[in-house]
Amino acid sequence: MRLKRRIFLTALRVMERRFLRRTPDTLYCSNLSLDKVDDPESVDVITIAFNNAKVIALHNQYTAKYLTGHITHIVVDNSTDKRQSQAIREVCEASKVPYVRLHRNRMDIFSGSYSHAAALNWSYRHIIMPRQPYGFGFIDHDIFPITPIDIARKLSIQPLYGAQRKRNGMWYLSAIMFFLRYELTDQKQVSFMPVTIDGTYLDTGGSNWSSIYSGLDEQNLHFVSERMESFREGENRHQDQVELFDDDRWVHTINGSYWKKIAVVKEDILEELVRQYERRLSATQKP
Repeated sequence: MRLKRRIFLTALRVMERRFLRRTPDTLYCSNLSLDKVDDPESVDVITIAFNNAKVIALHNQYTAKYLTGHITHIVVDNSTDKRQSQAIREVCEASKVPYVRLHRNRMDIFSGSYSHAAALNWSYRHIIMPRQPYGFGFIDHDIFPITPIDIARKLSIQPLYGAQRKRNGMWYLSAIMFFLRYELTDQKQVSFMPVTIDGTYLDTGGSNWSSIYSGLDEQNLHFVSERMESFREGENRHQDQVELFDDDRWVHTINGSYWKKIAVVKEDILEELVRQYERRLSATQKP
């Protein structure tokens, strides 16, 4: 391994360890219980919020409306914008959605993927591990379920639910939306950090290939469908398209934090855009 790469990995590990050390009792939390969940059908759904309160407000509405069963939806705020963070907190507290304000996440000096992965790792260690729900999952703040979805039922059929990412014989679940049985990760080395294995780069969630996914029988697992669709003229993925998962049951409006600079602001059309896909799916489901 080249010296530059070794220095990078060492700095990454040191900064992540420091970030993970902070415990929930030292942070601002509301409506959050860390007691072990005594419910065989419980599913914790964690959304990492980032700099967009309007997106979170709509996201929370759709999550509450369509994720059925014994769901606890928790928003973990990884924002860098203090005003947006305050607005996200107010949105969550108004609807009594459990909320955690993360401390400064300096992993963004490497890239947004490392910052996001560090927030996932913190959430797994300090929320999922103490609560030990039957299942848990992470969903991006700009993805919306648009029809009733029973996550616990899906996890009763197989130990995971999500879209597969495959690279050179290795695979993992897309961090946009994924769910796992807790027992699949218990006592395992869990990390959602991007990783390079034998020269192959695996994005957020890829580090779990070695500890979790490689031990599963891929051929006997079902992974959700995914496809891109333009909702207006143009081929800019971050500006003109949505991503649809699981036979259009989820709509991912993409780039909700504007990490990719685009020519237009989406918030003015966001609610109608999601409703458009919601109505279309509902029409196809009618007898």
